[in-house]
Amino acid sequence: MSERKSYSILMVNLPFSGHTNPTLGLARMLTDMGHRVTYVHSPTWRDAVENTGVRFVPYDDYPLFPSPFQDRMRCWRAAYRTVLRIGAEYDCLIYEMLFVSGKALADRLGIVPIRLFSTFALNEHVLEDFGRNGGLYLTSIFRFPLLRSLISAPMSRRYGWRFRELEAEIVRNSPALNITYTPRSFQVYANEFPQSRYAFVGASIDGRRHEPFEPPEGSGSLVYISLGTELNKSEWFYRRCVEAFGSTGMRVVMAIGDSVRPESLGPVPPMMMVCRRVPQLEVLSQASLFITHGGMNSVNEALFYGVPMLVVPVGNDQPTVARRVEKLGLGEALDIRKATPDVLREAAMRVLSDRECHARLSEFRQETRNAGGNAKAVKLIVEQLDRA
Repeated sequence: MSERKSYSILMVNLPFSGHTNPTLGLARMLTDMGHRVTYVHSPTWRDAVENTGVRFVPYDDYPLFPSPFQDRMRCWRAAYRTVLRIGAEYDCLIYEMLFVSGKALADRLGIVPIRLFSTFALNEHVLEDFGRNGGLYLTSIFRFPLLRSLISAPMSRRYGWRFRELEAEIVRNSPALNITYTPRSFQVYANEFPQSRYAFVGASIDGRRHEPFEPPEGSGSLVYISLGTELNKSEWFYRRCVEAFGSTGMRVVMAIGDSVRPESLGPVPPMMMVCRRVPQLEVLSQASLFITHGGMNSVNEALFYGVPMLVVPVGNDQPTVARRVEKLGLGEALDIRKATPDVLREAAMRVLSDRECHARLSEFRQETRNAGGNAKAVKLIVEQLDRA
C-alpha cells in the first residue's frame, strides 16, 4: 500500500472575522493530516492562526498593530504581494472568496487554486441579490454598475485578473474546486452550481477548539442573542432585548462585542448574561432560540445544532440569508428598525412553539452533519491535488 502524500499548502485570507473563522478548523485538520500548511494573514490574526498549529506569515510591509481602517484598506494589496513573493514554492493556494485575486494569482504562480466560500457560493444572480438587498455596505457595489466599473479597472490591471470587471472575475474565473460552508439545500440558486466544481460541506465545526461555557441557572428556554463581530454597534437593539426578555422567565445570553458598554444597557435581570463575546458553538449547543444578524457562519452553526432563529439582518449578505431562513421554515426574519420589545418577544414565542419549524430544523441538522464539514473539505482538497 502506497504511503499517503504530504502536500505543501498555502492559505491566505483578509482580516474579517466572518471570512476567517470557518477556515481555521480546515487549517488545523490539514496540519493534523500531515500536510505542511502556511497561512498568510494580518498580524492581528497571528494568535488565532498559530493556535491551529500552522505556520503563520504576516502580510509584507504591514503595520504590526494596524488600525481597523488600515486592516480594511491595505489588506488586499499586502496579502497579494506576500503570496506573490512566497507562493511558487507551494502545491496549492487556498483562498477565501473575498480575496478575489486568488485564482489569477495562483495561475500566475503555477499552483493549484482552491476557493472557500464563507457565505453562499456566488454567481451573477446571487451577487445581484446581494446588491439589491444588502444596504450601503460592501455588497452595494453590485447595485451600481458604474461604481463597480470604476473600481474594477485599476484592480484588474494591478492584480492581473483574467477579466476587467469584478463580477466577471468572481463568477467566470472560477477554480476547479470551490468549497462552500453551507448545506446545498440552504444555498440560493443551488441548481446553478454544478456538483463537479462546487462542494457544499455544511458548517465548519470539526477541527475547531471547544471552550467550556455555563449559561445562567434556571429551567427556562435559553435565548442566545448576537449580532456578530462586524456590524454590531446597535446599543438600542440590545436595550430592547433586555426589555423584551427581562421578565419572561427565559434565560438569556447576549454577546454585545467591543463597541457597546455593558453598563449602557441599564439594569440586567439575573436570568440574563451580558458578555462582550462568548464561545458561540458551546452556547448554540444548549440554546432554544438564536436571535442573530444573519451572518452566514452563525446561521450555519445554528443549523448544525438545530436551533430556530429570529434573523434581524443589518447589511451585506444578511438580508438574503434572513429571507432564506424564513422561506425554508427555519425561523423568522425581522426588520431591525421595527424590532420593538413587544415584536421581539412575540416573535420569539411563535418560533419556540412552532412544531413545523422544529421539524424542518431537525432535517437540516441531519443534512448539515451529513455534509461532511472540514473532514470532507480536506478529502476533496487532497483529491484535487492528487489529480494535479
